[in-house]
Amino acid sequence: METKTMAIVGTGLVCAGIGLSAIGAVLIMPAAIVLAASVVEKASGPVGDTIKRASKQAGAVAGTLQRSFSEAARAGMTEIRRESSSVGKQA
Repeated sequence: METKTMAIVGTGLVCAGIGLSAIGAVLIMPAAIVLAASVVEKASGPVGDTIKRASKQAGAVAGTLQRSFSEAARAGMTEIRRESSSVGKQA
């Protein structure tokens, strides 16, 4: 009979521990959310500026590459036309 009683008491203590853990989590969540919000708010200023600067640089690089590829394509097409016209004259 003692073993059965100890099992019931142990189960009750485990349930009490789980309940207290849940209550602790509920009580700590608002503080954790406020802390996370303040960290994000403090970090958003410098990070936002860095992202804007990186975005501008990426746009500039993409524009330069697009212009370079367009010029290369034009030069390639001119070369292809020149070769095809010289092949036609040789035949």
